[in-house]
Amino acid sequence: MKKDRIERFLQALLNLTGVVAIVYTFMIVSSCDDNIYIGGYNKDFEEISQLIFETDSLIMTIQKDLDSLNAKGY
Repeated sequence: MKKDRIERFLQALLNLTGVVAIVYTFMIVSSCDDNIYIGGYNKDFEEISQLIFETDSLIMTIQKDLDSLNAKGY
């Protein structure tokens, strides 16, 4: 009885280790790819960084304009 429980535990642990190894291998392989697809278009990290910078700059400009309008009392 106790031996069956130990064997079941060890088998479950072995299965879990196999699943973790597969997930880990998949993560390593997928992280080596520099290409990211956004909306069906291939983008690399430099393009994504540039787009994020442009969007952030636009948002900051809009916030400054709104703050100046609020300060003027419009």
